[in-house]
Amino acid sequence: MTLSRKIFYSAVVAAILFLSMEGAARLIWRRLETQALQERHERGEAMLRNDAVNYLRVADSIYGYTLRPNTRVGSVYINGQGFHQRDDIPLERRPGFLRIACLGESTTFGSDVDTNYPAYLRQILESSGAGFNGYEVINAGVPGWVSDQIALRVQHQLAAFRPDAVFLYVGWNDFQSYDPFGPPPPVSYLEHAYGGAIWKQYATGWLKSVALLSALYHSGGRDLHETAASAARPADNPPEQCYRFLLGSLHGIAADFRRANPSAKIFLCTLVGRWPQGTPHEWAHDPAVWWMDRHKVGPEQAAERLAIMNDQLRRLARRENLILVDDAQIFANLDRARLQWDWAHMYAEGYELLAWTMYSALHEAGIVPAAASHREAELLAKYRLLPEAHR
Repeated sequence: MTLSRKIFYSAVVAAILFLSMEGAARLIWRRLETQALQERHERGEAMLRNDAVNYLRVADSIYGYTLRPNTRVGSVYINGQGFHQRDDIPLERRPGFLRIACLGESTTFGSDVDTNYPAYLRQILESSGAGFNGYEVINAGVPGWVSDQIALRVQHQLAAFRPDAVFLYVGWNDFQSYDPFGPPPPVSYLEHAYGGAIWKQYATGWLKSVALLSALYHSGGRDLHETAASAARPADNPPEQCYRFLLGSLHGIAADFRRANPSAKIFLCTLVGRWPQGTPHEWAHDPAVWWMDRHKVGPEQAAERLAIMNDQLRRLARRENLILVDDAQIFANLDRARLQWDWAHMYAEGYELLAWTMYSALHEAGIVPAAASHREAELLAKYRLLPEAHR
């Protein structure tokens, strides 16, 4: 047998072995994925049984839970697509319309269907915008979600809408979920609370055999949760490790939207916290983040930790070429004790001001004209913090 024939037959045998291994890996992967989705749905159902607003939510095998479509309770409207708004948004783009997606948690969802920053942004666009046939603003905020769930929704639903602009006011539940004074989190909150598939993090393209072998190698035959936890050192929790799931989710969100619409403008917002404004009496009666109680942390230290996380968001914006909307800086000299009813959520005029910062960002990006209204200046003047004020 000639050398060339030996090489050919060896290659054929190797290809058959590889395809057999990959085929087996895909069967294993499918079984593991089915089990993971079932577990996530079951855990979502268990969570909702103890949830005070479970009439707005339904268990889901991808997200753990999601908003219940076609639901109206008082002034809360969940449309047929699971968005907090009255109108459905057609998947197909309408000529001449500006489409904006707003992503986040309860601070994006808002108090009711008209008291949230996506609703205010739409009002501003309709009264002050020009050059478009109409405006579509998607309120994709879901109370209680962490960034992993938001990223999954982008993959499975939101990217298909191909918005022109995306506002990411994301991170409050990640801020609450991950203890900045403890060890780095071994797994994401989503995996911890709803189960899932740790082995999925090793996926490399379409090769499931490589992914499963990588997971097996890194686990060393032990549970992956335990492996990650044993590597955590309590004294070493830098912010890029503490918030790595948030940063990774935001990276994936931006990439998915850009793949769907390469010209999309992605705006990343820093978070506005009420800390440390307010009185000791108010803070004594305002529920604190769980790790504040654990470590006996007050509003000043919580504000410092939020500032650290916001710095991570600013760095991510520079690194990923995202458009930064520095809301934390914009609200820094405002009376947040009157704008916010707790450390994260806002009254109506707080959300309206947040919407104005986003409209200004759209203008600076060259998408919409300057606003003719003086409403933003009025709100800024109304809530400007006086130099002698100490709250």
